[in-house]
Amino acid sequence: MKILFSISLLLLLIRPGYSQTPLIDTLKNQVRLKSVSDTERVLLISTLAAILAYVRPDSAIMYAQEGINLSRKIGFFKGEMYCKKSIGEAMWIVGEYSKANELLLEVLKYAKSINDVGWQVNAYRILSANNRDQENYEEALTYAYKSIELAKSNKQLQVQELPLTYLEAGADFQEMNKSDSALYYLQRVNLPSDANSGYTGFKFLMIGRTYAKMGNDALALKYYMSSINSLAGTNNYKDVAIAYNNIAKLYQGEDNIDSCIYYAKRGFDVAQNGTFKKGVFESSFLLSEIYETNNPRLSLSYFKKAMAAKDSMFNLQKTTQFLNAQFNEQLRQQQEEADKISFRNKIRTYILLSALGIFLFIALLLYRNNRLKHKAKLEIEKAYKNLESTQAQLIQSEKMASLGELTAGIAHEIQNPLNFVNNFSEVNTELIDELEHEAEKGNVDEVKIIAKDIKENSEKINHHGKRADAIVKGMLQHSQTSTGKKELTDFNKLADEFLRLSNQAIRAKDKSFNATLKTDFDESIGKINVIHQDIGRVLLNLYNNAFYTVSERNKQQGENYEPTISVSTKKSGDKVLLTVKDNGNGIPQKIVDKIFQPFFTTKPTGQGTGLGLSLAYDVIKAHGGEIKVESKVGEGVEFIVQIPIV
Repeated sequence: MKILFSISLLLLLIRPGYSQTPLIDTLKNQVRLKSVSDTERVLLISTLAAILAYVRPDSAIMYAQEGINLSRKIGFFKGEMYCKKSIGEAMWIVGEYSKANELLLEVLKYAKSINDVGWQVNAYRILSANNRDQENYEEALTYAYKSIELAKSNKQLQVQELPLTYLEAGADFQEMNKSDSALYYLQRVNLPSDANSGYTGFKFLMIGRTYAKMGNDALALKYYMSSINSLAGTNNYKDVAIAYNNIAKLYQGEDNIDSCIYYAKRGFDVAQNGTFKKGVFESSFLLSEIYETNNPRLSLSYFKKAMAAKDSMFNLQKTTQFLNAQFNEQLRQQQEEADKISFRNKIRTYILLSALGIFLFIALLLYRNNRLKHKAKLEIEKAYKNLESTQAQLIQSEKMASLGELTAGIAHEIQNPLNFVNNFSEVNTELIDELEHEAEKGNVDEVKIIAKDIKENSEKINHHGKRADAIVKGMLQHSQTSTGKKELTDFNKLADEFLRLSNQAIRAKDKSFNATLKTDFDESIGKINVIHQDIGRVLLNLYNNAFYTVSERNKQQGENYEPTISVSTKKSGDKVLLTVKDNGNGIPQKIVDKIFQPFFTTKPTGQGTGLGLSLAYDVIKAHGGEIKVESKVGEGVEFIVQIPIV
């Protein structure tokens, strides 16, 4: 409960400037932990999405949609609302104000239904900012006043939230050019000592803009500088870039061109580093104006950068629109398919129960009337055939459902690297055009810079192309029907050979890694009849997984831990038993039953496709054998493979 409360509190405090990279990385790791409950996972996802909304709104929407799907699966409606709030903030950031307003109003309605005053205050504040960016200043101010009124009604909120509501009201009045009212509210923003410096930086920025509109350039400059100092180290590229651009405009008004250029370039660098496209556009356009009279070439260069940033903002909005529409359609289709499957399964269940009822009725007749034995026998056989037919239909239904899950898994796994390939390819096309243009002008330095960008993008395309290639190869291996024939094979030699091969492979990646290998082979086994290539793939998958898990634990514990992998074979009647055991972190019991499902993996994104154990399971089943797993968290995993000798 303490974890849930901490996550819920963080959700209400997210604001631009709080998107620290370590926090994002920590949340991403926690989201994928198998020890986390589904409810906690939803809250972690919504928190991550809320933070990403200010730096990667497209990623924020994808994470939030994942949280919505999980919330609906477990019936966690509050978690669904948290995720919708994150999508609403992302829509606000990219300029989809209408959709943002719709989602935020839905969240506000829910907050009112559960009488959560803190959540209502937070929703009103974001609605105020969203309407302010649409230049709906009167409506923005109405929302700000509502947040102020609610924050005053609660002692705890008076400390944590009331200063922030004053901040929104002051920002609204500043945009309305009502300087006195703006300063009245902005100067009442007394932030608590533990408040993030991002709020202080935003406060100083708004005061600076107010004084600039009042014609007091000296005070405006002072507060812009204070804003930049407060925002240092927060990764709030947006407000820092705005501050630099406003300073540049002050110096432009004073005809101090050198200072204007200096701060405009600082704003450009910060905005570009933080992928704040609007800031890049404003600083580039300002520099283009300044250089227009004395350096037309440089003016044109910055003008092109301004137009590129403007186009990029437009593309980001369109991408977000597409993702939102795509997810809505996906949810609708999933719900329709789930309803159809549920209906079909109910019908088949009724048919099966009816068939069983008929079977019992016939058995009763046989017991009561021995003279009709022959006739009753025929009826039983007929009922049995009907039962087999019904069972076959149910099996086919399960196969089709599995096929649907597999198709969805393939689409999900391969879409991510392909998105990166497409995006970086489009960027390279634009860079090549710019490279040709700069080359024609003989601008060697600019050509080198652009060429370096193209090279970096090409490396990223290659990386994500290899990811897609690995996924496709894994799927092909999984779907491949073996054409090999069974042959007598020295099973002990095969097991030992692939163990050494797997060990060499991981040491090639990490020369500092060493693991203790223990083998115990039953020499009485001799040769058994198997498909050499297929069993080799099974062994390699099991060994690779074992080496991976002990390697990961070794990175965590260092010298206090000795990686150990044990492999043994044993003849048991007409079967051969192969045991592969490691002393890694183990697998949580609640997901042990899922590890043989296609695309299910405990490895981080990009390090595994989730097809290895699924492939191993199919191969062993094809040989008439079985594969089992035993695991204890913190002690390791043991895989036991049974293969018939004949």
